[in-house]
Amino acid sequence: MKRSTPKSLISLSPLRFNAEWIDSLFSEVDKVWIGFSGGVDSHVLLHALVNQISVEQKQKLVALHVHHGLSINADDWLKHCEVVCDNLGVSFIAQRVQLDAQASLEDAARNARYQAFQKLMSDRDVILLAHHAGDQVETVLFRLLRGTGGKGLSGIPYERLLGYGSTRLIRPLLAASKNDIEDYAQQQQLVWIHDESNADEHFTRNFLRQSVVPVLKERFPKMEQNIVSSAQRIATDYAMLSLFAQRQLVAWCNELGGLVLSNIADKSIEERLFWWRHFLQDKGVSLPQAQLESIEAMFSSAEDKQPEFEFSHGRIMRHQNAVYLLPPDEAVKLAALFSGETLPRPFDEICVSGSDACVLKARPQGESLMMPNGKTRKLKKWLNDEAIPNWWREHLPYLYLGDALVAIGDLWLHPDYSYLEIKWQPSSALPLPRAKCS
Repeated sequence: MKRSTPKSLISLSPLRFNAEWIDSLFSEVDKVWIGFSGGVDSHVLLHALVNQISVEQKQKLVALHVHHGLSINADDWLKHCEVVCDNLGVSFIAQRVQLDAQASLEDAARNARYQAFQKLMSDRDVILLAHHAGDQVETVLFRLLRGTGGKGLSGIPYERLLGYGSTRLIRPLLAASKNDIEDYAQQQQLVWIHDESNADEHFTRNFLRQSVVPVLKERFPKMEQNIVSSAQRIATDYAMLSLFAQRQLVAWCNELGGLVLSNIADKSIEERLFWWRHFLQDKGVSLPQAQLESIEAMFSSAEDKQPEFEFSHGRIMRHQNAVYLLPPDEAVKLAALFSGETLPRPFDEICVSGSDACVLKARPQGESLMMPNGKTRKLKKWLNDEAIPNWWREHLPYLYLGDALVAIGDLWLHPDYSYLEIKWQPSSALPLPRAKCS
């Protein structure tokens, strides 16, 4: 369903939600979750929403508190959140998380929160977060100072998908100022948590919030509104640019989704980096500029080389002058095969009929294959002739009867074992340009 960004906050009050938006939100989902830290922002979001929904809608509302364990007060915060939800008559769930020790503390805590969200929510759910205009300003400034492109300058999106699923994440307070939120909290006599880490200017966002933004506001009183407005315009422009780029990439990619490099080979380095960026972003991967430059140089190398770029949740490889985004590699599954039974593996599934003695073994070295014409061909030459990409060569199902290699999936069958019926289905997650007829 095509969605436009709803106007969730009416002009009369920045914390009074549009009734149509509320009805639409609750009618389309199984659950509406609210990320509830217990701080003033999330407390106001929860309180304001509860006071504007029906009894039936409240049954769908769930407050989720993520317990990071970073503060000595973390257990008290959890209890406070539970009491608040109990008083409001809202379902409450707390999720304890472990932080990744290799990431920065800010990144680790954020990643743990989003992993908790994804773990608990279905594709029919939506989660609301309490980011506000001040958070948007800090994000844009932080990214600008760190070095970013158009996508980064678009700031925090009002709405996006959570991870790789279809669960929606919405920030209904993104146009509200911190003053709006605090005024509401005081008017309603709310009690909220004060996280002592927010005063630690060792964290860049705290430094911007406490030492940079106030100085800028003195000189530019409308700074917050202007930056929020600019981010919205940049987001619209970047979305249109991405749409046009996707349309061009459809023509420049092959039927398996690989980007054919000859289509960008004659472009300038800046243009090539632009197409690399949008090719990867279209597949949900966003990489820093320095990594994009390394990738472009790597895959512009001689075609007889086999470059591979690995990152946290995938890898990029080249085959026949097209580059593919692949899932992380996995161990090859070797096992016995029983006639008529399908064996699922990480990147394929295979079924053999006609023998209960077939076994999958590792890729052999120095093996020769018997061809239908009675001649033999070295396995390595056959793999090259069939244009099998490097990422599949270890994963192909090499079927043995005793010590004899009798089949390679349904791509090759030894003439003496024609009674075997083999059904092999590679996964679309790992592209396999189909072999030519031998």
